[in-house]
Amino acid sequence: MTAVSVVLVAAYAIVNAFGAWAVLHRRRAVALAFMAVAVVLTIAAVAIAFGRPVALPLTLAGALGASLTSQVNARVVLGRVVPWRHALRGAFGAALVVLVALTLHA
Repeated sequence: MTAVSVVLVAAYAIVNAFGAWAVLHRRRAVALAFMAVAVVLTIAAVAIAFGRPVALPLTLAGALGASLTSQVNARVVLGRVVPWRHALRGAFGAALVVLVALTLHA
């Protein structure tokens, strides 16, 4: 279960790094926010791999940051918000946090 958690958190970091690349020339502040979230999630993935308890708050911060940055991106860069996409992203983030919590306490 640890390997699955590490892979999913790292994949979420990659998605946010791609988001940073995608908006870099349009909105630098949004790109920096995406990259900051990607860094937090990468550190969380490493903490999960080593079984450190700090992985849970890092994953929670990364999931919340990803959801908020995604909403800011939708409003500022894209100019439209599709609510079901944000609900889906939030649900994925919540499931990821639960998975990490189960991994660390197993």
